[in-house]
Amino acid sequence: MPIAVWLYLASYIDRANIGNAKVLGLANALHLTSNQYNWALSIFFIGYVIFETPSNIILRKVSPRWYIPLLTVIWGLVCALFATVKSAAGLLAIRFFLGIAEAGFLPGIVYWLSCWYPRSVLGRRFGVLYSTVSLTGAFGGLLATAIHALDGTHGIAGWQWIFIVEGCITAGFGIIALFVMSAYPATAHFLSEEERRIVILTNEADRAQKATETFNGKQIRSAFTDWRTYVWALVYITIYIPVYSVILSLPTVVTGLGYKGTTATLMACPPYGVGFIIVLLAGWTADKYGRLYYHYIASILVTVVALIVLMTVENLVVRYIMFFFVMFMFVPVSICWAWLTANLAGPNKRAAGMGLVFSVGNIGGAVSGQIYRAEWAPRYVQGHAINLGCYALALIAGTVLWWSYKTDNAARDRAAKETVKRTKPLDLIGEDLGDLGDRHPSFRYFL
Repeated sequence: MPIAVWLYLASYIDRANIGNAKVLGLANALHLTSNQYNWALSIFFIGYVIFETPSNIILRKVSPRWYIPLLTVIWGLVCALFATVKSAAGLLAIRFFLGIAEAGFLPGIVYWLSCWYPRSVLGRRFGVLYSTVSLTGAFGGLLATAIHALDGTHGIAGWQWIFIVEGCITAGFGIIALFVMSAYPATAHFLSEEERRIVILTNEADRAQKATETFNGKQIRSAFTDWRTYVWALVYITIYIPVYSVILSLPTVVTGLGYKGTTATLMACPPYGVGFIIVLLAGWTADKYGRLYYHYIASILVTVVALIVLMTVENLVVRYIMFFFVMFMFVPVSICWAWLTANLAGPNKRAAGMGLVFSVGNIGGAVSGQIYRAEWAPRYVQGHAINLGCYALALIAGTVLWWSYKTDNAARDRAAKETVKRTKPLDLIGEDLGDLGDRHPSFRYFL
């Protein structure tokens, strides 16, 4: 878990540091127009969309022990090379290659964690992991401001130092991970024989996950023929667009509130600190009480109210306070990680399904760079309205998934003449779900 957190923190800092670098001199140095900058934000996600699905399928063939650290080293080095960019065209090119290099990491690390823990404790784990995103907003801004103090050292501009330092740190994390990361519980060197047996049996009881399962093409293909996979993809597009658009643009939006330069970067930090706490609490309550759908709905509604206030109120203090409530936008993402991984049975279908969902969902990332446009400043009413529309679709798609899971569970309970509770122990010990996976009559979906 600590490995995943550190690597994910590094990945988000590297993908979002362009927002801080822009405020701290990148835009002026490269003479970027607002349109060029927006495309630099969007083109990153094109690489994501292309490579995420095949990357997660490759992960089922190649050990995560090597694959994930190698990706980390590569994208860290690419990030450091941003310092060599001299034009808008160069910025577009290197942002695209950063997306290619980093694409396999997120679905890979979420899949990897889902192989270690039973479904009933994934909410906290993914809450801890995704809370690093909000921490990135706070810590990333502070780090960028601190690094910018090197401005002019060795003739290198402050915004260039941001990419050099942060990219080298990421590559260093990847090298460390090569030596300390384990692929799966069955091969974990830091666990005793008894501990390995407990982890393996817990996962088998929870979702009939066998330590000996190998690559299976039929199970991989089942992810592409399951209609729910595409509804999940719609969920991810519609909850990722608001998250990415705010992360990439918050320093610029805060500038619209009247703050400039370093002050704008620092003023974007406190809301992210609140977001960090909210995501951790949501993960804890999700594991304790279940009801993933209710967590999903409630957090979206809070965010929607905050966006409506931002659209309608002109008072700068009130608008800034609303950004603290906008940070509820992080909760649906971490909840959906737990919800999606809980309801894809079998490591092959889970890997392929997650790759496809994340890949299609990141089309939203490409769109997000176009939402908070400079000509819509300072209130960005159109940008907030687009995010409201996204959340309306997210509410509908999430409700469709919840209802389908609920009715399937009820039908399976009737067929088995029993009600299978989420907390019932040892449900699937000795069960073989085979190619049916989560369609097996013994499997129950999390709600």
